Amino acid sequence: MVFLLLDLVLITIAARLLGRLAEKTGQPAVIGEIVAGIIAGPTIIGTQVSNAIFPTDVRSYLSAFANVGVMVFMFIAGLEMNRGSLKGSGRSVTVVALSSYLAPFLFGSVAAVTVLARHENGNGLTFAFFIGCSLAITAFPVLARILQSRNMMGTRIGQLGMTSAALDDILAWCVLAVVIGIAQPELDHQFRLFLFIPLVAIVWWIVRPMLTRITDRTDPKATGNLAFIGISGALLLGAATEWIGLHLIFGAFLFGVIFPRKHRESVESGARLLSSIFLPAFFVVAGLQVDLGSLDRAGVQEFLIILVAAIGGKLSGTYISARATGIKSREAAALASLMNTRGLTELIILNIGLTLGLIGPQLYSLLVLMALITTAMTAPLLTLCERAKPSRRTLNSRPHSDRTARDEAEAGTSVGS
Repeated sequence: MVFLLLDLVLITIAARLLGRLAEKTGQPAVIGEIVAGIIAGPTIIGTQVSNAIFPTDVRSYLSAFANVGVMVFMFIAGLEMNRGSLKGSGRSVTVVALSSYLAPFLFGSVAAVTVLARHENGNGLTFAFFIGCSLAITAFPVLARILQSRNMMGTRIGQLGMTSAALDDILAWCVLAVVIGIAQPELDHQFRLFLFIPLVAIVWWIVRPMLTRITDRTDPKATGNLAFIGISGALLLGAATEWIGLHLIFGAFLFGVIFPRKHRESVESGARLLSSIFLPAFFVVAGLQVDLGSLDRAGVQEFLIILVAAIGGKLSGTYISARATGIKSREAAALASLMNTRGLTELIILNIGLTLGLIGPQLYSLLVLMALITTAMTAPLLTLCERAKPSRRTLNSRPHSDRTARDEAEAGTSVGS
């Protein structure tokens, strides 16, 4: 117990310090937190030191804390989704979201059955689909933090990126649920999986209205009560989806989606406090399983292929679809950079795959490194897009006279040609 408490304090301090350091360098805090987890593993400090700091009997407790942290994080992710923007999704959002998911999914699936075939463990189809899922994800919560830090939330590209990422994440979780169902062939799990659809219907049509009435009767000043309702509901629904045979993240995410937006700020503040305590344990649990020390030449080649498939799929899928829907090239490039963000959401998916035996430790390590690099790329790529702008003002912020003059000049050029 003494080791557990000391480790929790050490983990929290390391995650906070490296997270702040990442933010000072223009990166999202999750970059520093992921690095903190990797440092705790055998790659940096070595197996013996890592085992001494985090003994085997302590790691099981850390895993329990990590699961709670992940559930609260997924609840917040669902809470941050703007259901109104999803209802009003236009052609651009739908096309961009589908393309930005399908392109890296296909690239990843092809890479899985060709270059990564030696890592396949049993079911080739499930393995290919899981690699496709892991490359296709966009970290919606991390993307939101990047937009807020760069004052892009109110821009058209910011709103388009948020809505596209939300749809992309919903599609990702649906596909991942299917993959998990296929990966677990036990009869009881297969039977329980059919309960997921009625569970969603009950949650949406019965629990959601009841939750609205309960929260409306709760004193808005009693933020602790609202946070208690939100977190307790996320844990209960997470337990339900875990029992069904999926993963606890689905229930927590679903409860965040249905939670009344009227009390979002009060609930989110309490949830973030709890997440800041428990979630760092997840970074260490994930980092302890990253071991790049045994990486050989074949592993390096595989990593390069993974990186090309992940980046190439996201950037090309998003950019081409955005241009096809009439978005200008510079803004399409910025949107593609945003959709390439993976972050913590990627680690959650990879941890599921490792737990279920869909991937092994070596491939897991390569995919974690890919998540770190692709997330770190977002800020520099956005900076390049901003430098290409004629001004730093947001979209449609030019005076009317400037737009009119430019439009007339372009019209004159087209006539002259």
